[in-house]
Amino acid sequence: MHKVPRRNIIILSVAAVVAGILGYYLWQYGKYVTPAKIGDVAPDIKAVTVTGQNFELKSLQGEPVFLNFFTPWCPPCIQETPDLIAFAKQYGNRIHVVLIDRGDDSVLVRNYVSKYHVPSEMTVLLSPSDHWSPPYGVTGQPETFLISSSGKIVRHIIGPLTEAQMVQYAKEAGLQTQ
Repeated sequence: MHKVPRRNIIILSVAAVVAGILGYYLWQYGKYVTPAKIGDVAPDIKAVTVTGQNFELKSLQGEPVFLNFFTPWCPPCIQETPDLIAFAKQYGNRIHVVLIDRGDDSVLVRNYVSKYHVPSEMTVLLSPSDHWSPPYGVTGQPETFLISSSGKIVRHIIGPLTEAQMVQYAKEAGLQTQ
């Protein structure tokens, strides 16, 4: 029987430990970087509203959610704003309308809320480091996710929407228009 040198055993042992640690970290990284898709439970969002209140998306479970990623300076987001406001005023008591900023300064977001008279039926979240875009796979703005009352993503739309489109897609999430 051939004897394996002790040095080779040590090298193989260290390599196995390093590979295990690296595999664990890659697995953990993949859990947070792999974006949610239609049918998945929406990743929880913990943020602060533009008015300074703590917010958790999971607290809205039981009712549908219209989640819109935006920036206050983007032309398509600004184009969509009047429709978002009209939608929220009409249906805000039956679906949560949540806007989440993609990394802008809070003053810029507050100016947007003030300039466009964003109503209380809309929750506007601050995300100074744009922390919540990766879990949702957001790469631009506006991007909208419709989330059912059970917390699952039922639709992902890239680009601005009209009020009629918002209503149509929100029905898929469980919005009752009657």
